[in-house]
Amino acid sequence: MVLAYLLLTLLTALALLLFLLRPGLARAGVVWGLGALLPLLAALVVALGHGG
Repeated sequence: MVLAYLLLTLLTALALLLFLLRPGLARAGVVWGLGALLPLLAALVVALGHGG
């Protein structure tokens, strides 16, 4: 389960990086949403990886 969240976190970070490097590729709401989702996913990975 932790591996799935880690993979999702990495994919989110890569998508955000892609959108930030290529302006105009995504709307501002998408970039904002990915930026807001990234810390949540990272916290889930750390919490689940350390056993709660």
